[in-house]
Amino acid sequence: MEPVGEVAWESMRRPSPDELRRLLAWAPERGVLSVSVVIDPTDRGGGWRVALEDALRPVLESAERAQHDVKIGLRTVAEAVLERFPGNSPPPEGRGQIGFVEVARKGRREEWHSYRIPPHSTNAIHGHRPYLRPVIEVADDGAAMGVVAVSGDQARLWEWELGILSELEDFTLTATGDWRERKAQRPSDPARFRGAGASGHDQHDERVEAHRERFIKRVADRAASDAAGREWRDVLVFGEVEHVRRLEDGFGSREPRHVYRKNVVSEPTSRIAERVEELLPGLNRERELRLVESVKESAYSGKELASLGPQETLEALGQGRVEHLLFDADRDYRGHGIEEGLSYEGPPLGDDGLPVAELMIERAIETAAAVTPLEGEAAAALDEQDGVAALLRY
Repeated sequence: MEPVGEVAWESMRRPSPDELRRLLAWAPERGVLSVSVVIDPTDRGGGWRVALEDALRPVLESAERAQHDVKIGLRTVAEAVLERFPGNSPPPEGRGQIGFVEVARKGRREEWHSYRIPPHSTNAIHGHRPYLRPVIEVADDGAAMGVVAVSGDQARLWEWELGILSELEDFTLTATGDWRERKAQRPSDPARFRGAGASGHDQHDERVEAHRERFIKRVADRAASDAAGREWRDVLVFGEVEHVRRLEDGFGSREPRHVYRKNVVSEPTSRIAERVEELLPGLNRERELRLVESVKESAYSGKELASLGPQETLEALGQGRVEHLLFDADRDYRGHGIEEGLSYEGPPLGDDGLPVAELMIERAIETAAAVTPLEGEAAAALDEQDGVAALLRY
């Protein structure tokens, strides 16, 4: 018997593949109401709650055609969802809430998760098991990446994930060329001394440069190690051109993909987080475009290591051949009809059958394939393929 209560994964954390597969295996008798809510913390008028009410309305209307126990269960669950977000209370924590609630009058299982980045839209969907598209979209937008700020004598390293920036290291260069954890402000050149001749100054400058080069190399080594160990998707580097170039050289094969050439190493973490948030949409769109280009290059190379279009991609997913699934996040695939004739275990979702995007996501989770919802220019680049493509394993 399934446990009752809020379990699964912690708020503000991406679900693991095992947790997603566990949700896929959850199929209670009367189904699950899946809810995603976009929260605007500055909206004191409750517009976000009105959007939730609007999303629940068609679910309740469709329930009128369902069996009596499902109808009563859905009404009860919808009321419980609205009670979770009372109209006279301030907005809940984070900028997004995603919940899965078993359709039952009592003793029901439900899971709610709060995120610092919002889902793409406010939705409510009743199906035979959890609707995972919003979770996948948030997890992709909020995938972990490293953030490095570097100057000639200081470096700081953070991890960004799901809108949360956590500082990992803060080191400064000492006069002897060692690095230590930074405790307080100090002069930018602690090794400066007075009364030396030109030759002494030259030797001193050479030593300082050698120290800085070794220091930045160590920073690069640490960041590259964390990138591998923590499975960062990208590394974003802040720093002036000279120091960033040295850092890139030190990364070797794990060269950072994104650089922002400005010295921000002394800024508070809160300001660094704002900078990351400002840059993030552009970084994600750039990454998505590279993926689309890679898929098309593979598809037209004759190596048959890519699929183009929903039908071809669904067939490859059914065969476990997909390595990385791409689909247009702004398309409504419900009622597409492409699922007709494909083998699928389980009852349909609603009158239109299982939405194509959700079917692809489920197949990807079951076969450990990566999933990237596309937006903007990257999504438009797949218009001729009906917004769907994939890189294949074989």
